[in-house]
Amino acid sequence: MGNIVLKDEIFGAIKEKCLTLFDEKKTDLYEMAAELMEIREIPMHYPYHHYIVPAVLLTACHGAAGGERGELLKKLDTAEQRARDVLGGFCGFYGACGAGIGVGIFYSVYQEISPLSQEGWAAANQATADALTAIAGVEGPRCCKRCCFLALYSARKTIEEKLGIRLSMPEQIRCSYSGRNLDCKKEACPFFAEEA
Repeated sequence: MGNIVLKDEIFGAIKEKCLTLFDEKKTDLYEMAAELMEIREIPMHYPYHHYIVPAVLLTACHGAAGGERGELLKKLDTAEQRARDVLGGFCGFYGACGAGIGVGIFYSVYQEISPLSQEGWAAANQATADALTAIAGVEGPRCCKRCCFLALYSARKTIEEKLGIRLSMPEQIRCSYSGRNLDCKKEACPFFAEEA
């Protein structure tokens, strides 16, 4: 994988963009993720995506539930600290994609679940398992964009079922990153768009 260097300013840009999306009352998960993925200096594949998933979910849920901006900022900070611990290449080297783990990070931060929680502990792990199952439905090689989209689809369903919060996401995503991904699976990816 080479040396992976995570830049504080990129995490800061993700956080600032989330606060803007919150102020704009955005709750469409794909639209939000796409805006974060377009932040300058975020590569096609990189561990920043491990933070993008929980950041999008925290922002959308906080907005939909009428949460406060300051509380969202604290939760984004906590999610960032946890996402930084999910190493690059985790999907292949550890068998658990960081985007899927990002769903678990979201759930545990949003519900304030700890290793000692009696309630919610199982739900956080199940949310992660469901996201990883969705991601595992498509063979490798890795694609951070594809895995984020699959994780968000899974999380949307979990959030509605477990938390009663309805978030929007298009029925069909048409990926605009295929031309930038040297390992793109093309027609074998559920999001591939020929003209991308």
